[in-house]
Order: sequence, then C-alpha cells, then structure tokens
Amino acid sequence: MKNKITKTCAFLLAASLLFLSVARGEEVLRKLKVVTEQANIRLKPSIGSIIIKQVPQGTILESTGQEDEWYLIKLTPDELEQASGYVHESMVIIIEGPPKELEEPEIIEEQEEPEKPEKEKKIEETPPQEPAITPPSQPFVTPPPPSEPPEFLFNLVFSGGGSFISGGDLNDGSQGIADYHSEILAVQPQGEAKPAHLSYILGGEFTLALSSHFSLGIGADYFLGERESLVEFPDDPSSETLTIHPKMQAVPLRLAISYYPVRNLYAKIGIEYYFAKCAYYYRFQRVGSWEEWRGEAKAQDFGVLAGLGFDFELTSSFNFIIEATIRYARISGFKGRDRSKNSTGTYHIEEGTLYFYRVATGGEDSYPLLFIRESPPTEANVFNPREAVLNLSGLSLKTGFKIKF
Repeated sequence: MKNKITKTCAFLLAASLLFLSVARGEEVLRKLKVVTEQANIRLKPSIGSIIIKQVPQGTILESTGQEDEWYLIKLTPDELEQASGYVHESMVIIIEGPPKELEEPEIIEEQEEPEKPEKEKKIEETPPQEPAITPPSQPFVTPPPPSEPPEFLFNLVFSGGGSFISGGDLNDGSQGIADYHSEILAVQPQGEAKPAHLSYILGGEFTLALSSHFSLGIGADYFLGERESLVEFPDDPSSETLTIHPKMQAVPLRLAISYYPVRNLYAKIGIEYYFAKCAYYYRFQRVGSWEEWRGEAKAQDFGVLAGLGFDFELTSSFNFIIEATIRYARISGFKGRDRSKNSTGTYHIEEGTLYFYRVATGGEDSYPLLFIRESPPTEANVFNPREAVLNLSGLSLKTGFKIKF
C-alpha cells in the first residue's frame, strides 16, 4: 500500500512538471538561424535588457520556448554562467521545428546605435535653420577673347605693276576718226587704230593697324596708258596717212580698309578720288600738205576699288606683296585746250569741254569723234553731242614690298 502511494505521488509530480513545462513552452524545441549581420542575445525578453552574448550571421541556435516576440535560447554552460537568453524574432528564422502559426514579422535589424561625437550631438540639439533662398543662377557666358594686338602698328607699302583700262570714249573717238577718213577718201585703210588699254602703275600706301585683322590705309597711285598707231590710205598716184595717239593718265588718292582673315591673305575695299587727264593727237598727212589736232583736258571725280592680296614675310620687318585690284571709275567733265595747225601755217587754239559726238557722211553711216570744243558742236552733220567720259575702270596687278615699323 505504501509503495502504491509512493508511485502515485511520483506520477503526479512528473505530470505537474510536464504540465508546467508545456505551459512555459519548453516542450517545443526549434532550431533557429541568424539572418542579420549580428544578433544580440539579451538576459531578458526586452530591448532594454543587457546583452549577454552576440552571435554572427549564419549561427544556428536552439530555442526551447518563446515569450511574445522573443525566443528563449539555450546557451552553453561552460562558456557563460547564464544558461539561457533571449533573441528577437526579427533576427532569426526557423529552420527546424514546428512553424509559427502567425505570419513572420518584417525583419528589423536591431543594433545599438553608436555613440555620437560631441560635435554631432551639438548639431542635433541646434534647432533646424530654414534654408536660405538662393536666386536662380544666370548662365555664365564666356566673354570672347580680346583681339590680339597687332605686331606692328604702322606699315609703308611701295608697289608697281600694270593695268588694263577700258578707255571709253577716248578709244572710240580714235577709231571713229580713222573710219571717218576712210569713208571720205573712199579708200580701204591699211592698218588700224589701236586702242589704249594697257598702262603701267606705280603706287604707295601708308597703313595703320587697327587690330590683328584690320588696317586702315591712305595711298596714291599713278598710271599712264597711251598707244600710237598709223593707218595708211593707199591711192594712186599718192598715198595718205593718219597718225593717231590717244593718251590717258590719272593719280587716284584712296582711303581703304584691309581685312586679314589669315596671316598672309587680305582683302581690300576703298574709295578713290581721281585727278585724271586725257589727250589725243591726230595728224593727217598727204603729199605736199598736212594738218594736225592736239588736245589735252583734265577732270576730277570719284571711284571705288576692291582688291585681293598675298603678303609674304621675308624678314621680321620686311614683306613681299602681290595684289590684284579691280577699279570702277567713269570720269567726265573734262576741261582743256585744243591746238590745231596745218602746213600753210594756220594755227588755232580752242578752249572748252571735251565732247563726244557722231558725224554723218553722205551715206547712212555715222562715226564717233572726240574733240575739245568751246561749246557743243552744232554743225549740220553732227548729232548726239555730250560730254566725253574717260572710263578708267579695269584690273590692276601689282607687286611690291612692305616695311613694318
């Protein structure tokens, strides 16, 4: 009987211990794996409890129970006096054992915040300042680089070459008088009246450098063009000859601007004022007699020019240049004097204006003539008189040198 009572008491004690163990959850054994970089095992199931151990990521832990969000962890007794501790469920996952009935909460890495330096604490304690309002910045435009100063401020240019000049009424009048005598004599001429187109040209220019690309020049040229020709009119028993000599010369003063897009190439444009002179000489000679007309007149007028040139440096202060220039200048209003005389001793001087007009013969043709007359010609066979125009337009080609100082 006593043994039965003893067995009954032992059974009841074991059942009580089992009940208490089930009530505390110690009958459930789980294996957990640390999923955060480091898991803190605390003495009590509280975030404010002391940390008794820290284990790295991947460590396998054994849990014998759970209190709310904390797992009870078995610890090795020989390492620590404490045999158990608590780890938060956000730092581990269950890898073996009954799953949780509730959905796993979001993993929150629970780490102690490192102690901040004194300066940072002071900054945190300072009340936040309102950000300063900065006006929108304007786009920065890089100013263009200043023009490079010219290497030399002054230049002196000397040049020479040739020109092709239109001539205008002066050449037409020379041809006209030859054709007129051929018509009057009714003889086919031998030879022709050659126009004056070519002339030589000499010039100089003083330039002021405005920048490395632009310069202002003041200069002058002198050119002279003339041509003498002999036209024969053969007729039995004697022949007659006509000597024709047109002549033109001018001194244009110019103001021009030159632009250097590159170092050795420049373009030029300018205005000119011409002091022009033109002259004619006609001598008609037959057997035993002759007569001649010599006239010279002057005028002034404006013209324009444009040019292109190459500038080659020979030394630091001496350059060689080649320049091509196109001129446009039609000059009128010539005033002068005509002197005529013949083999009989008759001599006549007439001052007036240089006129260009046409003379008709008995036929249907008319021929241009150019003479200095006191007043516009009004003879019966003359028509369309007007002031003569000397056309000095043309092309010039010059070479020379430039002195820089």
